[in-house]
Amino acid sequence: MEVRPIKPEEKTTFDKIQTMAFMFKRDFSKEEKEAGTPDGAQQLVNEGYKTGRAAFDDNGKMCSCFDLIPYKVNFDGNIIRMGGVGGVASLPEEREKKYIRKIFEYVMNEMYEGGYVSSYLYPFSHSYYRKFGYELNMTTTNYTLPINSMRQFAQTGRLNMVTNDVERELIKKMYGEFIKDKNLAVIRTEDLWNRRFDNDPYRDNVYLYIWYNSHNEARGYIQYHTEKSGDIKVNFVVRELVWLDTEALEGIFAFMGKFGSQVKNLIWKAPPFVKLLPFFAEPYDIGQEIHMYGMNRIVNVQKAFELMSLPEGKGEIVIRVEDDFFPLNTGNYRVTWEDGSRSVEKADAEPDLVCNVQSLSQLITGFLTPDELEFAGRITINDKRNVLADVFRHKKLYINDYF
Repeated sequence: MEVRPIKPEEKTTFDKIQTMAFMFKRDFSKEEKEAGTPDGAQQLVNEGYKTGRAAFDDNGKMCSCFDLIPYKVNFDGNIIRMGGVGGVASLPEEREKKYIRKIFEYVMNEMYEGGYVSSYLYPFSHSYYRKFGYELNMTTTNYTLPINSMRQFAQTGRLNMVTNDVERELIKKMYGEFIKDKNLAVIRTEDLWNRRFDNDPYRDNVYLYIWYNSHNEARGYIQYHTEKSGDIKVNFVVRELVWLDTEALEGIFAFMGKFGSQVKNLIWKAPPFVKLLPFFAEPYDIGQEIHMYGMNRIVNVQKAFELMSLPEGKGEIVIRVEDDFFPLNTGNYRVTWEDGSRSVEKADAEPDLVCNVQSLSQLITGFLTPDELEFAGRITINDKRNVLADVFRHKKLYINDYF
């Protein structure tokens, strides 16, 4: 068996495995026809091969593969490298032969040596990816908001459909401001922004509006598309909603309320820190469901401890981390801090907290607290309960990019 990055000429085979695994429809005749021409390989690649990692059997057959996509994301006020894992796929006849496990072993070493701090994926099964050190790290609240319920909000400010590059730059600026205090939020590249902007309201029924306040300051935006609701009206489905103050959010809601004759509901997969019930006069009208979201794993525990936020003053904790899949992370970590400085070292000391790397990912990003994980029997707290509660507190999480 061999595991490695794929070559440009292997991209079509890579894509075929993913297409078969996810049961997409795709016509490969153009790629196959052009692959033999001098420019064919470059034409079929379009830079996409660079993220491909694959496992090959002893005869050189590609059996399993996935994409490892480099991202930069927020973490406690720092920008870190995050490896986005997507398109995990195996040929049907090659499944259950540990090819995927071998690719994860390869990319864990690659990410660790490359300075990555975390890795994120969207699972088909949480128990499957937990074997590789990943753990549920975010949920969303899926709101169903009747459009007519939004008529309670007074329209303030104004909304304009985004039509030019000046307005698109305002969108980028607002997003950057919005995500400053939110862990795992992606620092978007121009390519990521271009994909988000590459929608035409007339062709695709995808709409992007900016909300301006009375001082003509851009303070929020909403991107949404339409879907059938089951009757003559449609639903609006939020793709992204950003607000820099409450007035902007309520102004966007008021704008939505104007579509009552044509639209039934606004469907919003909101981040977990958004609590909408207090906004509405009749909470019975508001539908909400908790949905599972992506999984995160700490790639480099030492770096994560060096970057995580710490309480003011001085303190010390010792944390025992077990990482069965990537034992280089396993150890007792002593974290000490005083007046803004810190040190992190592996130490032969009694731990105040014992956890695996999966639970650490939930703690350090602010998804769950020590009390919550202890209640579930996932961690052991031996000492310094109050200090641990100050270190590992709830934090805002936001990731709205898919791979």
